[in-house]
Amino acid sequence: MKDLPLFYAPQLREEQQLPEAEALHAIKALRTSIGDELLVTDGQGMLYETIVTAVDRRHCFVSITREQIWNKYWSGRWSVAIAPTKSVDRIEWMIEKMVEVGVDEIILLRTKHSERKHINQERLERIVQSAMKQSQKALLPALRTDINFADLLSEAKQPIRLIAHCREGMSPERVTIDRAFSPKQDILIAIGPEGDFTIEELEEAIRTGFVPVTLGESRLRTETAGLIALQWLHTLHMLSLHNTTENSK
Repeated sequence: MKDLPLFYAPQLREEQQLPEAEALHAIKALRTSIGDELLVTDGQGMLYETIVTAVDRRHCFVSITREQIWNKYWSGRWSVAIAPTKSVDRIEWMIEKMVEVGVDEIILLRTKHSERKHINQERLERIVQSAMKQSQKALLPALRTDINFADLLSEAKQPIRLIAHCREGMSPERVTIDRAFSPKQDILIAIGPEGDFTIEELEEAIRTGFVPVTLGESRLRTETAGLIALQWLHTLHMLSLHNTTENSK
């Protein structure tokens, strides 16, 4: 695919035009005109090279010239369930960076020690879309907000379910993520608020099949822990690919 500005249009095939917000950006910010080429994704894994066929003050019509499946660079479906921080700026920064790194689903949890109750989901969805485009991805991560921790435990079916916490002396002992990781498996990792999960929450998670993990010796802010956990998964995935390649020689 050509190196072109990336736009998000979930109904591109049916409508052959950019959504109004995307069209306004193309027309006003980028001065797009007839004959210009744009790269468009539907957010479901498809990339389209297009050429602009018509523009007016609020619309940008395009014709698809080439299409390609975007293959994500990790295997399985990765979900990060995390308690939102009190600071809105930190929540937004965290979500933006998670999308840039690569994730399938972000779940904002409601736990006993949660610091923030109200979430502006519409604004966060715009941040997810923007980060997807900025990082040149064609897969829009799912965003779920205000999910009760107990509901997460009851609905979680991933083969690998991890819960990161900072409490010492609990049984079973925490392991590093590499001890629980397996390539090509769906993975869910849960991360608590600044005050951590309660002992009762941890015990219930472990009872339902979650493996307790540690992210290292440092005491991390919630948003930092989320990013480090996600990067752990990507690093382990890359190492597994390297080992597979080496073993096949």
